[in-house]
Parts: sequence; C-alpha cells; structure tokens
Amino acid sequence: MEELTKEQRQIIEEEIKKEIKKANTFLKPELINKIIQDIIGDIKGKINNKFKCPKNLEEILSSIPQKVYVSLGKEEIKQILKLDFCCFVDNVFYIDSAPKIEPYERNQNKTAIEEQRIIQCSYDDLLYLFKTYPLIFNHCIFDYKIDKKTPIEQIKKLSFLNCNFKKEVYLNFQECLDSFQMDNCVFEDRVTIKGKFNDNVYFNNSIFKNYADFHECEFEKTANFYGVRFNKTPNFSQAIFRGNLNAVNANLNFTFDDLQERIKQEYEDFNKNIENKKSLDKFANDFRDSFRTFKNALIKDNNLLDASNFHKYELYCKEIELKQNWDKRGENVKNTTDLEKNVSRIRDFMDFLLLGFYRKLCDHHTDFLKVFNNLILLIALYALFVFGFTWLHDDKLEDTRAILTLFGFFDKFRLYFDIISTIFVVFGCGFFVCKLDSYEKKNNVSKKQNINFIYIIGDFLNLIKSLLFASFIPCVFYVLFSLFGFFLNLGKDFGYSLLINTLFVSLYICLVYTKSLFFGRYVVLIFSYIVFIIMLIKQPNVIHPLIGKIANESDKFFNYPSLIVLNILYTILLALVLFSLQKTARKNSIVPS
Repeated sequence: MEELTKEQRQIIEEEIKKEIKKANTFLKPELINKIIQDIIGDIKGKINNKFKCPKNLEEILSSIPQKVYVSLGKEEIKQILKLDFCCFVDNVFYIDSAPKIEPYERNQNKTAIEEQRIIQCSYDDLLYLFKTYPLIFNHCIFDYKIDKKTPIEQIKKLSFLNCNFKKEVYLNFQECLDSFQMDNCVFEDRVTIKGKFNDNVYFNNSIFKNYADFHECEFEKTANFYGVRFNKTPNFSQAIFRGNLNAVNANLNFTFDDLQERIKQEYEDFNKNIENKKSLDKFANDFRDSFRTFKNALIKDNNLLDASNFHKYELYCKEIELKQNWDKRGENVKNTTDLEKNVSRIRDFMDFLLLGFYRKLCDHHTDFLKVFNNLILLIALYALFVFGFTWLHDDKLEDTRAILTLFGFFDKFRLYFDIISTIFVVFGCGFFVCKLDSYEKKNNVSKKQNINFIYIIGDFLNLIKSLLFASFIPCVFYVLFSLFGFFLNLGKDFGYSLLINTLFVSLYICLVYTKSLFFGRYVVLIFSYIVFIIMLIKQPNVIHPLIGKIANESDKFFNYPSLIVLNILYTILLALVLFSLQKTARKNSIVPS
C-alpha cells in the first residue's frame, strides 16, 4: 500500500469517529478533532515506512480501535490529572515526569529523581481512570484525600511505584481484575483498602506511617509485603489469603503496649460520632483475627517460626480482650443469665492473669533468654529464702534437737509481725486505690534516650512499687489468718508458714512482672546469676532438694517442717518455668516439635 486515497481517508476518519463515539469520552470537540488528525497522521507515517507499512485497508481499520483507545486514554489522563506527559508502554498507561533533553554537563549534576506533583482532581474523575485504564504512577505525589466510601465495581491494573501519599487513602472496590502494586511508596496518613484481588498484590518496601486497614480483603494469589514498614499496627481482620503470603523483612514486630494503644485509638476513632458504640473488646477481637489470619497463612506456607510470632500477638489481643470483659463485670445484671455471664467473667479473669504471667515469663514461648533469666531468678530467690530462714542453724551442734526451729524464732517477734502486716495492708490498699491508673501507664524505656538521674529515680521507684506489692499480698493473708485462724482452730505456726510461702511466690511473680528495667531486671538478674553460680559450685543440692537425694547428700536444712511447703511451691513454679523453657527452646530451634 503506497498512500491513502481520498475515499480511504474518509473511510478511516469515519471509523475513528465511530470508535470515539463508542468510547463516550468527555473530551471537547477540538481535542477530539486533534486526536483524529493525529491518528491519521500516524497511519500516513506507517504507510511511508516500508518496514511497518500496512498491507491493505482492512489491516488499517483493524488497528483503529487500539489507536483510538490509546489516544483517548492519554488525552483523558492528561486532562484529568492536568499533566503535560503520559505514555503507553506494554499495554499500560505510564504516568511519570516528562523526559527532558538537556546538555550532558547539566544532566550530570542531577542526582535526585524529580518527582511529579499530581494536582488535585475530583475523586470521581480519579475513579473513572481506575475503572477505565490500566495505570502505572511512578514518582508521583498525591497531596489530596482519596476518601470517597462508595465502592467501585471493578478496577483495571493499578500500580503506584515510588509514590508519596500526603493525605488519607481510601480505596473500596469489588474486585481488581489485574495485578495491584504499591511498591516503594510512602503513606503519610491513614490507608484503608477494601476489595478482592484476583491477581498478585505487591506492597514491597512501602512505608505506612499511620494506620493501615486491610480488613475484609481477599487475596486470591500471592500477597507480597516484603520489607514493608508499619509504624502502627495494621488491621487484617476477616482478610482471606487464598494464595501465598510473603512478609519477609516486614517489621511486623509489636509490643503489648503498642497493640493496646492501637486498639484504644481505633476504638476512639470509630466511636467518635456514632450513637451505637462498639465496645473495646470487640476491637481487640478484630485485631486478634488479623494476627490469626497471618498465622494461618504462614502455617500454610510451612513458615512455623514466623507463625509463632503472630500467635504471640494473637494472645496479646486475647489478653486485652479478657481484661475488657473483666472491666464489664456487674453491668446489666437483670436475670440469672446475666449473672452466669458475670460468673464466666471470673473465669476469663483467671485466663487473663495466666496470659499475663506467660507474657512476662517467656513472651508466650518466643523469648528463650527471658525465660532462662526468670529460671535463674527463681533458683536464686529460693536459695536466699532457704539460707535466710536457716541462718541461725549451727551445723557444729551434735544435738539436732537443740537447733532453733523457724517457728520458735518467729514467735519472739509476733507483735512486730502483727503491727507491720496491718500497716502494709492499710497503706497497700490506699496505694492501689490512688495509683491504679498510674500502674496502667507505660514506662516507656524502649525509645532511645540518655539514662539520666530522673529516669534512674523513676526506675527505682517502680522496683519499690513491685516490692511493696509483693509484701502486701502475704500481709493480707497473714491478717486474714489472724482474724479467722482462731475460729478455724489453726495454730500460730500455720500463720508464719503462710506468710513465708506467700511472700516467696508473690516476690517472684512481682519481680517477673516489674516495670523496673534497670534495677528490677538488670541488677536483680546479675545478682541472681551470682547466687546461682555460687550455689552451683558450693552447694548444688540447694537448686532442688531432689539433687541432694540423687547425690546422696543429706542436708538437714531441708528436713525442717517449715520448709516443706516452700519446697512444694518452689517445685510447682520450677515445673512451670522449665516447661516454658523447653517449649520455647523447641519453638526457636530447627528441630520440629
């Protein structure tokens, strides 16, 4: 085909107009005429090119729908986004900075990539582009909200590469027909995405500085979150991962306090202008569902090590949920059913205490060093109690009947015990009434900061609070015994034994729970390791009385009747800690459990 005749040109022009009318474009007539002339000019150029010359008119007419689609798409995108440049590459409209031809010397001085600022456009126009054209935004800045809640039926392929979103992003669609990509993007404000992804999804190396909400999303194929940084806990509740999940190098590491703050913030934001408010425990359950979703997806990929971390976060949320259930006790008790619910809340409260204990003991079987430190602390505390209670013993006495019993020694100071215990109970009750809120506040030492005098004093006060609480509990038991022991015909020896053994248990639990990081953990643990090493070398049977029996070493320290209960309590605590130790070691090893 050498050149267009007048009749052929007219046929081509009519076909172009027909396709434009079918597209139902919003462009003005002058722009449409320009597009027609550009397409005809492109066809003429190919006819004059002997390598790309079409063979006949039918071949030209068959290419017109694609040419009209590309030309209309480029012009509509430029009009809506107020751009000067848009190209069509590999069946995708590529939105980027217009290339500039500059002298070599000037080009060499440019090191940073120039970003193109997207001027604000209407949300409906933006959704029109999402529905109509496959788009790739590269090095763009969105400085306006994308926040209309009306869902889109379908969107084409949509990619954002190296983009910056300054304001809130809310994308709600029924399904994305092609791949969805937000790689190397920065989200300054809240991000909410709802919809079904029929193809792969990519959020690789993106940064979410505010809340990220993916609840109710369906991922049919691979969901890639490689290297993603979530500054705040994301929400994946009720999300479905039918394909693989890639969360390698994503900073999905949260603390209990982070989750508590995130759930509370979500609760406040959701109930800000709503009459029928959603309770806080429901939000905790939603977040628990998020982590359960991640856990199940990782288990499906046989990634058990990372799955154990998400199981830990799931238990964090369960603990927060149980705490809120306990806080609702006594509300709306109108019948027997409501009363039974309140009874079940007592059981939930016990579960809450157990979850809190294991969180502090071993971070739910994920922190081996933490549980090992707590094991050393338990052994050292037990050794101090044993030698503290038997410091009057003289092993040079041949007549063991001359040894002072523990009860006989304590009986000399009964009046002082009564006074001190009463004072602890009175001041302890007042302390907890006045300081209940302050106990719930975070002693934030995770952030990098210089250790100054004020922090040292505050940390030491946290240790004092823990020790006071540890002393408060046995004093309560002792006072109760003093009040009711006479009626129950319990001897005074029972009261002393009760005081000693409850002091041992409460002291250990409070040192595990303490908010004091420097004195309560570092100093106490260093001292515990010193005691443990000394006992291991000098008298290993103190670590547990059973060791002495195995080694055929008879130590009359452990023959005291007053220490039998202490040994039993120590054995129970030791069994709990050793169970956690071996379970944590198995979970963090390559040996399958």
